[in-house]
Parts: sequence; structure tokens; C-alpha cells
Amino acid sequence: MRNIFKRDERKGSTVQGRWTLLTMLVIFLTFTIFSYILLNTFQQVVLDNEAAEMEDLSEELLTRFSNRYYPLTEDATESMLEEPEIEIGAVPSPGYRIDREEEYKPPVSLTKGGIIVKVYSPDEELVYETDSEEFDFMATEEKKIAQIAGPFGKALSLTEPIYSSYNDNLLGYVQVLQTLEGYHEMTDDLISYIIIIGIAALIFSSIVGWLLISTFTKPITKLTAAMESIRENLESDVRLDEGTKNNEFSKLARTYNEMVDLMQSNIRNQSEFVEDVSHELRTPVAVVEGHLQMLNRWGKEDPQILEESIEASLQETKRMKTLVQEMLDLSRAQEIDVYFKNETTNITDLIRQLVTNFRMLYPDFTFNVDDDIPDDTYVSMYRNHLEQVFVNILDNAVKYSTDRKEIHISLGVHNHRVDIAVQDFGAGMSEEDLDKVFNRFYRVDKARSREKGGTGLGLPIVKELVEGYGGRVSVDSILDHGSVFRIHIPISTE
Repeated sequence: MRNIFKRDERKGSTVQGRWTLLTMLVIFLTFTIFSYILLNTFQQVVLDNEAAEMEDLSEELLTRFSNRYYPLTEDATESMLEEPEIEIGAVPSPGYRIDREEEYKPPVSLTKGGIIVKVYSPDEELVYETDSEEFDFMATEEKKIAQIAGPFGKALSLTEPIYSSYNDNLLGYVQVLQTLEGYHEMTDDLISYIIIIGIAALIFSSIVGWLLISTFTKPITKLTAAMESIRENLESDVRLDEGTKNNEFSKLARTYNEMVDLMQSNIRNQSEFVEDVSHELRTPVAVVEGHLQMLNRWGKEDPQILEESIEASLQETKRMKTLVQEMLDLSRAQEIDVYFKNETTNITDLIRQLVTNFRMLYPDFTFNVDDDIPDDTYVSMYRNHLEQVFVNILDNAVKYSTDRKEIHISLGVHNHRVDIAVQDFGAGMSEEDLDKVFNRFYRVDKARSREKGGTGLGLPIVKELVEGYGGRVSVDSILDHGSVFRIHIPISTE
């Protein structure tokens, strides 16, 4: 998968350039579509208005021409057009007084811009025209409006037959033409304005788009630089500025910083883990190797030395096996979110079972349980992991108890969580030990821990498991007076 943040060397383009071009294209297409709709709407409105005016003029002419018995001639047409009902010139002024409204008819101007009137006889011969411009004519039995070719391009033609109002005979035809001169001029002007505005909008949108895309890609640029810094040096302290606003870029910066911190923490933990494991395995391996070398040189002939060497080697092998198993447990504890995040366990049943088992294993110990939670309390934790936590805590309490062999266990519910406390009255820990007791391979009393078979991984496993399920673990201790381990586990909502 190609990195989208990386410059494409083949095309010489960047994300910023491509997004700017895309923004310009979208704005241009949007402007073009709206301009097309606007232009077509304007043209249609103008054509509808012109057609309505042509129909009004045609109706007025039919009213004049139909008051005859005989077909229309040139003289008759000119005579009827000179009647006062039809005004060839200007419309009367608003101050013109009309005493009898029924004697007045609205004037119709035959000299309006673009209007041409032609009158034809029943034989389709031209008998009258207001302009000598030639247009196509075709007789029709009813009123017909059509678009035809004119001197300025598209024109409108209204053709209608004229029938006598006295005997219904065909007197001729009237053709009202609109050359649409003004329509074409306005359309050309509108197209010019649209082109000029479109170019200006395109230039403006490119500048604004570049600035906006620069603002949006700036965090990505910083993220790329930070990632390159981390790639060159995994311990780099370069971080993104999270800012003060809680927006998507702040969340991205915060997530990235947390991810890098977690990665570097894991790298350090892994490095320390490998060093600690190497150190812990070095001693048992050296012991086994020493015994084998001794047996190889001369000890295999002495039964007592042979038995001691075999017993010591088996003991060290067992320690190595335990160490490897706990290392695996610690590694699996980090996979909780993947495999065990929906697991639940009845904690009361588990505690009772474990206490019963420990009472059988350590009959000289007293285990007091203060159980103050309902029997059907479930916690959000896998049963095997919860069992491993309590086994490690209880085993630790038994292991470091000296004179007073007594262990107290209490359980309670508070704020949707189960609070558990395990108290012993053993050797306890100093303040220095409390800060390190959950570190891997750390032992409070190294000599005594090795003697009892401890690896220093029990409590780190407890911490990893509990925190992996959203819980917390802590310890309070007084040297030579015992310790109290406190565990808080969320209650299951299912």
C-alpha cells in the first residue's frame, strides 16, 4: 500500500495540490450547473413572455380583421389597421381622460421592437407586412406557435386563420413574428457575464482552496515529520502539539502521542525484559553446566556426587521451567483486549474454591474470609486469569509469613467494582521495596526468594492481568509487620 502522505515522484504532485485541484473542479462544476440552470430558466421566461405578447397582439388583430364579409386585401387590411382601436404609435398618456370605458379598447402597438406582422389572403398571398424580412409561412387551420430561423438566430412565429364573424368564411391568415433581437442580446450579455464571473470565481476558489487545504494538511505534514523522526530514532522525543481545542486534529495528535509513548514504553520494557531474562537464566544454566562438567571430568564415578549433581540440575531445570512458564503468562497477559475482553467470572464462587484449596494445602495456616458481596456478583475478567491473580497473591502471602500464620481476605462492592484486600502478617516491605515490588524480576529478599523458588514475575503478572481488564492493584506494607494487597476489579454489566 502506497503511503498517501509521501510525495508521488512520478507525477510530481502532492496531496495538497491534488485536493486543491479537486476543490477547484467541484466548484467549477457546481458553478457551471447552476449557471446552465439559470440561463435556461431566463431564456424560457423571456420566450414565454414574448409568446404571451404575440398571442395578445394576434387576438386583437383577429378582432379587427374578422368584422368583414370578404377575403382580406391590401387596401382592406391597411384600412382596418388605421382604425382608432389600434394605435400604431405610442400609448396614450396616463392623463388621458376616458369618459366612457366601453368605448375604449387597449391600444396595441405594431411597432414594438422585434415584432413583425404579415397578413395573407386565403390563397396564401402576402397582402400586408410591417417589415420586408422574409420568413417561412405555412397555412394552418388553427393557431400555431413555432420556433423558426430569423435574422438574429432563433425566432418565434404565430400563425392563425381569420374567419368572418358574419358567415364563418376564411378571410385570410395573420402571422405575428418575433425576431427575438432583444432576447439574443440579453442572452449573449448574460453568457459573457457568466464566463467572466466563472473565471473570477475559479481564480478566487483556487486561492481560497489552497489556503484551506494548507490549513487542513498542516497537521498531516507535522505528523509525517514526527513519524519520520521516530523512524530514524525510535527513542525520539518529538511529539505533536495537541492544542487547546477538542477537535479531530487534537484527537489525532493525542492518539499519536499516546501511541508513540506506548511503543517506546514497550520497546524499553522488552529490552529490560530480555536483559532480565538473560540474567535470570544465566545462573541456572551455569549451575547445570558446572555440574555436568564436573560429572564429565570425574564425578560420574562417585555415586554421591552423581546423585547431588543430578538433584541440583533437576532443581535448576525446574526453576527454568517455572521461569519460562511465567514469562509466557506475562506475555499472554498483554493480549487481553484481543482474546478475553468480553469474559466474565462469578467472583464469590472462585474465592470460596481457592480458599478451600489453600486450607487443604496449608493446614497450619488460618484463612479468614469477610465476604460482603452478593452470591451472583460477576466481574469483567476471565476465570483463569482471576484465579491466577489470587493464587499469586495468596501464595505470596503464605510464602512470606513467618511467625503469625494468618491471612485475612475481604471482599466488598463500591462504585460498580469489587474491592478485594488480602492481608498477611509476615515480613512486610520497606518504602523502597513498595515502589519496585511490581517490577519484573524484582525480589524483596533475593536470597530468601531464590530459596523459596521465586522468580520475581508473580506480582508483575498480577499487575498486568488486573490492569488489562481495567482494574487496579496496590500494596501497603510495614516492615516486619505484614502487607495488604488491594485489588479493584470492575463489575460486569452483562
